[in-house]
Amino acid sequence: MTAKKKASAKKAEPETGLPAWVKLPLALILIGAVIAIVGIFMGEKTHLAHAWLVSFMFYLSICLGGFFLVLLHYLLDTHWIVPIRRIAEHLACLLPLLAVFFVPIALFSGSEFVTISAGAKASEHEKNNNALKADKKAAEVHGEKVEYKEGESDHAAHGPDSPRAFYSWMQSEKEYYASVPNETHDHAWRAKRGYLSTGFWHIRWVLCFVIWGVFTWLMRKHSLAQDSDGDAKWTGYNRKLAAAGIFVFAATLTIGAIDWMKGLEHQWFSTMYGVYYFAGSVWVSLITIYVIALRLKTHGPLKDVVQKKTLKDNATLFFAFTVFYAYIHFSQYFLIWNASIPEETFWYVKREQGPWWWVGMLIIFGHFFVPFLALLRQDVKVRSEVMITVAVLAWFIHFCDMSYNIMPLIHESSGWMELIWIDLGCLLLMGGCLSIAFLYFFKKHPPYPQRDPRIAETMGVYVKLHSEAKVVGK
Repeated sequence: MTAKKKASAKKAEPETGLPAWVKLPLALILIGAVIAIVGIFMGEKTHLAHAWLVSFMFYLSICLGGFFLVLLHYLLDTHWIVPIRRIAEHLACLLPLLAVFFVPIALFSGSEFVTISAGAKASEHEKNNNALKADKKAAEVHGEKVEYKEGESDHAAHGPDSPRAFYSWMQSEKEYYASVPNETHDHAWRAKRGYLSTGFWHIRWVLCFVIWGVFTWLMRKHSLAQDSDGDAKWTGYNRKLAAAGIFVFAATLTIGAIDWMKGLEHQWFSTMYGVYYFAGSVWVSLITIYVIALRLKTHGPLKDVVQKKTLKDNATLFFAFTVFYAYIHFSQYFLIWNASIPEETFWYVKREQGPWWWVGMLIIFGHFFVPFLALLRQDVKVRSEVMITVAVLAWFIHFCDMSYNIMPLIHESSGWMELIWIDLGCLLLMGGCLSIAFLYFFKKHPPYPQRDPRIAETMGVYVKLHSEAKVVGK
């Protein structure tokens, strides 16, 4: 290559908007791996395993939100998404790659290594006793006689100092089938054993990732094919996929949220948990796509494609999901508080102890009041300094939200903040790996849908009809 060509190539390089990002993921992976290894050598296996799950659910939510936005575009023919649809497609196509990060969770899901704090042990004892009392009341209503003794719920193998399984119901299942005759003191698991079966659980997680992979990769394949020939049939194919995909999406997201996060405390009941996780997923995904689009508009290939109205519409939908998430989370809390059923209330009672009360307050203000009030004005939605600040807040609050669901199980009153550096390491490690995959997708394919039927409309370009062109020709 001549010096002139090298200079030309160097000058053109910043147009991709990627060079400044390329080395960052490698640094994140290195730092995250070092922190995780230090955590293992310090004997913090329990915290590391739960921190890994926190990070996994954090990134899963962003990718699922991207998948939903692609489905939404094809279902409703939303033209404003077209310039940023490729970003959402690439995020969605990370879903099957997330299976790699889930494999460790699947491997240690039934392993008995989890130790919990003294406060958490007391809460576990009370929770099990409450569940047993509720079982007794239900049996009495049906005319059955059940003898109940205080502390009966604590199985001998679940002694105060013995480690338990990561998903405790798997330990209950193992003990149930190991005993002759089959008996268990985990009445909550016994009532749900048709669903909470180890074999069935593994089948479900495999199916979830396979289904996500098939839908996301097929839809992106059709989208890229349209870039080549401009045929509208590819849009038709994706609309048909989206029609079925929206139901598949709802089912698999709910299964994932319940199996992998809510399943940590299988004694708990909530019919709104899937919708709650969905609302948070789309919320954090929207602001992530906004930041990526803003970066690529300012310093990359989307500067002539992404318009101000595109960013405003994205921020408006983010604003809408800010309200929707608050409505769902408040409704879940209010219904549980109002019903005051022991199998439900213990979950929130535990999260009113120690630092979790303040984390709850942080979620209330950071997930609703601050972004809601900040984005009330229309002009603010296209101000980069405000939206980037909101984005940083959103990522932090969503991390707190995932921790709020998982960490009180092992750190009820203390210990979480002292080990939060392990959580940070897991976030950096996973984030770096996923960033490399995303950048690979982005560099390999066109940065936006080149020949989508609505690309001209979304860019504000009026394309004359064939009949109008003929009149002008006359």
